[in-house]
Amino acid sequence: MKTVVGFLARPHGYNALSALVESQNYKIIKLYTHKLNPKSQDLQRSIRADYELFVKKCAENSIPLTSIDSKDHEITDFPECDYIIEVSWRYIIPQNIINKARRDAFGIHRGKLPEFAGAEPIKQALLKNEKIIVLSAHYLEKTIDTGQVITSIEFP
Repeated sequence: MKTVVGFLARPHGYNALSALVESQNYKIIKLYTHKLNPKSQDLQRSIRADYELFVKKCAENSIPLTSIDSKDHEITDFPECDYIIEVSWRYIIPQNIINKARRDAFGIHRGKLPEFAGAEPIKQALLKNEKIIVLSAHYLEKTIDTGQVITSIEFP
């Protein structure tokens, strides 16, 4: 069984968590998520509506969970793993963490890369009158959304 550390947030990340938990081929050994809403959506930074879903799923499956809500948070307890998977993660994952994946570290981005890298890629595409929205899987690098695209899917 291959080991996975997830940087998963929002409903998309929860769906990835659920799929990995149900998989017979992967074991999540650590999960990082966001407990608080981003300032861009909520100046008070309330607790995310989906946070308790992550807490419950991790508790039911004995997955250690850490919430990170600051780009300055230093990860000191990162385990060695086969894969790192990132979905809807708010911050850059440091290179020393990416290097801990024995096989690969990759992310899922809700936009065409490199054109719509960074935050709110769907909004970026709509503002440019794009007719097609692209979901991209890419390797993680020390700068946000710059890794080689592995594959992409277009949605009309």
